Amino acid sequence: MERQMKSLLSLLLLCALALPVSAGTLRCKRDLLTEGDSTAILLVRCGQPMLREDLTRYEENGFGARMTVKYAERWTYNFGSSQFMQFVTVENGVITEIEDGPRGQ
Repeated sequence: MERQMKSLLSLLLLCALALPVSAGTLRCKRDLLTEGDSTAILLVRCGQPMLREDLTRYEENGFGARMTVKYAERWTYNFGSSQFMQFVTVENGVITEIEDGPRGQ
């Protein structure tokens, strides 16, 4: 019984090690980036994104007028059909979110 338990734990450990990098991280070649890294490091390690989009929201000024305010950018990286696209949210020069997208092309 104890031997079976050790075998099962070993198998579970191997499965956990085989899982892909989780959301919140971005792999560019051999480098790993995480939330909190700067956009300078992102550009050096991963290059220019395929697409940059402004993220905006509506805010009301002191006079009651609605204004569109840019609060962040969403950078899209496409590393080819063998990997998922990566959506990187950037605020004030810092990576705040990394999400997996669909398979690249």
